[in-house]
Amino acid sequence: MTLLERPYWLDTAPRPPVPATTPLPSHTDVAVIGGGYTGVSAARTLARHGVDVTVLESRTVGWGASTRNGGFVLPGFKIGAGDLLRKYGAIRARALFDAARDAVRFLETLIASEAIDCEYARCGYLALAYRPGHYDDLERAAALLSQTFAYETELVPRDRLRSEIASDAYHGALLEPTAGGIHPAKYFFGMADAARRAGARLLENIEVRQLRRTAGGFDLTTSRGPIRAREIIVATNGYSGDVAPSLRRRVVPIGSYIIATAPLEQRVAQELIPRRRVLSDTKNLLFYFRLSADNRLLFGGRASFTPTTTAASARILAQGMTQVFPQLARVPVDYSWSGKVGYTFDQLPHAGIMDGVHYAMGYCGHGVALATYLGARVADAVAGKGDLLPFSDLGFPTMALYRKRPWFLPLAGAWYRLADLLG
Repeated sequence: MTLLERPYWLDTAPRPPVPATTPLPSHTDVAVIGGGYTGVSAARTLARHGVDVTVLESRTVGWGASTRNGGFVLPGFKIGAGDLLRKYGAIRARALFDAARDAVRFLETLIASEAIDCEYARCGYLALAYRPGHYDDLERAAALLSQTFAYETELVPRDRLRSEIASDAYHGALLEPTAGGIHPAKYFFGMADAARRAGARLLENIEVRQLRRTAGGFDLTTSRGPIRAREIIVATNGYSGDVAPSLRRRVVPIGSYIIATAPLEQRVAQELIPRRRVLSDTKNLLFYFRLSADNRLLFGGRASFTPTTTAASARILAQGMTQVFPQLARVPVDYSWSGKVGYTFDQLPHAGIMDGVHYAMGYCGHGVALATYLGARVADAVAGKGDLLPFSDLGFPTMALYRKRPWFLPLAGAWYRLADLLG
């Protein structure tokens, strides 16, 4: 069978009818640059506040990570609870963690209120210990999450792990019961439809080429002409370009790659992941995987830190998949695709104002819930109906000599591979 080099999600969530090309208005109250989860969530919220809002997307809305991700809905952040506590102290760490949990609740409320059919389920998330010592780390994390963050998890020792996953590759796990799985494209298209119904203007195939601050707001030069806006929200995350260079150099676009197998027999799928949870391991260069509604195994990871082909990344991931599940060695891979994850240097998302523009970005692989939530939060702030604490006063670090190209990624990839090899 020919490998399909496109996101599986888009073949199972046909793009809904798009309104005929809407003219670019001469002015708008708020221009949102970027039409993914963050930008469309912001647009929906602004429109519900009665604000005239225009989303400017350089491709088609949802083209980037919003319809390419693994569909994990996770509380917390990429940075672990212990590091969060050591870096920020108990009060701020708890405020940040509570906000991340609020993000999941916000997503669930949005799905219910807008009646979005997106296969969402609170199935739980398993962090799988790649080394025996990693399970000790998970034990410490579970105790800290309970005692300091009032967040209850469950340890799954190795002798019970077969009840969760048909693999001997791991040494135990930590279960986060409030995490979930979602069809990311169905969710995105449902939210985009909700934003349009609320009155937001979602414009596609418009490249923003220049921003100029004026006394009354901003003048934007686009590929379809000029537009003036009172406020700007930058929502480009891992796809940030030249229009906001101060923000671009604070977010590192890292390629994430996913394959999807042919549909598995129900018996095989039930054996592989009996409770249909979403899972990832504790390596630096981790694998993440789950079952789709039609019983495909979706298997992802950081297949390369340098440019590669979709077919090459599929071979790398298929090898990793059979290391975890040797029983799938003869199962064909139907789909392979990639997208860009927006990473930050402190492994936290950020939202605030920089150079006069509002922004939210840098979700580090936790973007389904956090991007939806922070998009709405930044919209509330623009409309004068909220603030962006505890994210807006974190500082937003970058790295010396990083401007456009993340030249350090191959070095970082080599370091993480060595660290995973040495344990």
